[in-house]
Amino acid sequence: MRIIFTLLALLLLPLAAVAQDFGRLVAQVALQPLPEAETPDIDLLLRTQWKAYYNAGGPHGFFRDQVRAGRIDLNEDGRAELFILIDSPAWVSAKGQPLLVAGWTSRGWAPIGWSFADSDSVFVTSERIDGWATIQTPTQALQRVGKGYQAIDRR
Repeated sequence: MRIIFTLLALLLLPLAAVAQDFGRLVAQVALQPLPEAETPDIDLLLRTQWKAYYNAGGPHGFFRDQVRAGRIDLNEDGRAELFILIDSPAWVSAKGQPLLVAGWTSRGWAPIGWSFADSDSVFVTSERIDGWATIQTPTQALQRVGKGYQAIDRR
């Protein structure tokens, strides 16, 4: 009988991990194309994080018109964090497109989390860890750990 329970527990364990609750969805992050006007703070972040690819040719190069951005306050401090999605066919993976979450510092935007998503599938949930909201995409959840976010695969 113990063997049956052990086998049953081993079979159900992966289902429990998939069914992890990250809270209810409370807000969608509106990821929009970058404005035509200059955005030097966002351009600097793009040049820093994707140095070899932003405004570059080649198979993985991308330009402003292939970037989406959105802002939402994740820790209710009155300052919104920045979300950047690379919306280029060359960057699509099985998990989605690259998503960067950044926080404002005295030196500009700094990455606090990385994930994958689609332009209409990034949500903030009701779950809070140390005052910071959890972020949910179709394939991952980002939970606050220390000074940044850790991605957890959802499937």
